[in-house]
Amino acid sequence: MNPNLLYLRVGNRVELALQPILDSGLTAVPVLDDDHRPIGIVSVHDIASGARGHRPSAEKMKTIVATAILEDAARILADENLHHLIVIDDRGVAVGMLSSLDVVRGLLSLPPRHPRTPQSYAIGDEDETDR
Repeated sequence: MNPNLLYLRVGNRVELALQPILDSGLTAVPVLDDDHRPIGIVSVHDIASGARGHRPSAEKMKTIVATAILEDAARILADENLHHLIVIDDRGVAVGMLSSLDVVRGLLSLPPRHPRTPQSYAIGDEDETDR
């Protein structure tokens, strides 16, 4: 799990995420509401497939609690044909992102290797450290 969240605020345009995603080496970011709860996810694929001006939906977004075991994450990713899960705490607040590669590394007992996200921040708020 990467605990340093680069995220899009609810209501922001999807295309705002493209450059920060590319700059950080990520492939997707969660969309969070004002209480830091996930409401969607935006991927490079979404942006590349013409989602300009589109508001992300929660259809392809799945969450997992931070206390879940690795096999539960693997099952959700495989069953839902997803590449990312938003990790939440017991209050439903986003605390990280888990990728399919994170799961593979965990199943192989390899250490995580995360992209360049030194701190959590909302896209468009680059000067502000968020939560």
